[in-house]
Amino acid sequence: MGVEIGGLDELRDQLDDVAGGDQVSFGELFDGAFMRRYTDFNDLDSFFEAGGWEIEGEEDFEAIPDDEFDDHVDENTRFNSWDAMLEKAASEWMADQLGL
Repeated sequence: MGVEIGGLDELRDQLDDVAGGDQVSFGELFDGAFMRRYTDFNDLDSFFEAGGWEIEGEEDFEAIPDDEFDDHVDENTRFNSWDAMLEKAASEWMADQLGL
């Protein structure tokens, strides 16, 4: 005897769809709305440029020293670290994908 809660099957299907998708780009996670809400910048490119970095691909991003990037995040966003910023962006993106 199980308890049925309305909407769980639909939510499970949505989670499967999201989980089965491709990787999410930085542009999708850190769209203009996110950047304006949580940072001092209108877009992700401006955020990187202010730190003195030109990001053309993953290698450019990976080359930024972690402590230097965390300092930039701490000084120019509502977050104290890159991990905190990334976690918030991912949770907001996921909620948006699930229609929550």
